[in-house]
Amino acid sequence: MVSILVLSVNVSNSSNAIHTHLHFQDIAADTVHSNDTDDTWRYFPGYVSDEVRLIFQALNFAIVCQVMDIFGTATNIINIIVFLKQGFKDSVNVSLFALAVSDVGMLGTLIWHNLCFNPLFHDADLPFDSIEMQYLTGGWPHVMFTRITSWITAFITLERCLCIAMPLKIKIIFTPKRVTIIMVSIFVILIASVSPVYYANRYGMKFFPDRNKTLLGLIYTPDREQVEKVSFTINNIIVPFSAFLTILSCTIILVVKLKNKTKWRQRSAVSGQSETMSSRDQKVTRMVVMISTLFIVCFTPICVLFIGMTVEPGLSIDGKYHNMFFVVFSFGYILETTNSALNIFIYYNMSTKYRDVFRQLF
Repeated sequence: MVSILVLSVNVSNSSNAIHTHLHFQDIAADTVHSNDTDDTWRYFPGYVSDEVRLIFQALNFAIVCQVMDIFGTATNIINIIVFLKQGFKDSVNVSLFALAVSDVGMLGTLIWHNLCFNPLFHDADLPFDSIEMQYLTGGWPHVMFTRITSWITAFITLERCLCIAMPLKIKIIFTPKRVTIIMVSIFVILIASVSPVYYANRYGMKFFPDRNKTLLGLIYTPDREQVEKVSFTINNIIVPFSAFLTILSCTIILVVKLKNKTKWRQRSAVSGQSETMSSRDQKVTRMVVMISTLFIVCFTPICVLFIGMTVEPGLSIDGKYHNMFFVVFSFGYILETTNSALNIFIYYNMSTKYRDVFRQLF
């Protein structure tokens, strides 16, 4: 028996690029996928062997990612406590608090996800199949919180861009109350976007031939394939790419504007002209640039992987280059975790108010 990655449903090659957060299943090495007419690729390791993939599976998921998840969860709980102490009179605090809440959800679900993939946990005498159990309790919740984090970050960078362009108007428009409504709306909309998956997938007792046991596992509705194709398109293409492009474009604008402000300040120092952007707004803008830059660095590899999956159908979770896909994606999880875990250092080093409250509390 060889543990390999398989799709939760049989989908055409054209939809492989959107089916990313799926589950493992132990199947015989010579099992033929029902949609494949040529199974010779199953004996072709691609550029990454099965042994190398298993090493990265144990190293990245069970050790590196899990340690980073626990650390990141702790740091974001600290962020939540600090922002609560600071209060929500400032709209920026509202957004950063929502970001910390989403990051806790993203990292917490990934801890459970990684535990379920741990061979020792999976092979334990449990009343459920851990791989199938994590699909709705770890995998999709992680996707949901990752997309929420993406769009909160996109809103923060967009708000900063508008603040530079129209500083007085934006402060009137984006009041703490309105930003709170926006944050709640992001949560509600993106939670709703994954809800069809929970209609098409449910839990029930089923027999697992490879384990010769009846366990709690996934059962499916007849229209599951159609429902999940729509959900995958929305949550793995439209939502993440639109957020990523928003963050990328807004970050470029912010960097250019900050450089222009620096040059203007140097020229106006002699003439005595007044600064149009307050010192506080400049500090907040620089902090936002750091947050968005970290996001871009950490999420670019996953976006490149999605593009690669579109160009090369074999680079998929059950394709010819499935080992390479899995190894790259394991590093993608580590980078996602890094993005959420390191925000505390940005806040501490770039926000005097955050640092003061942090020192009071800890």
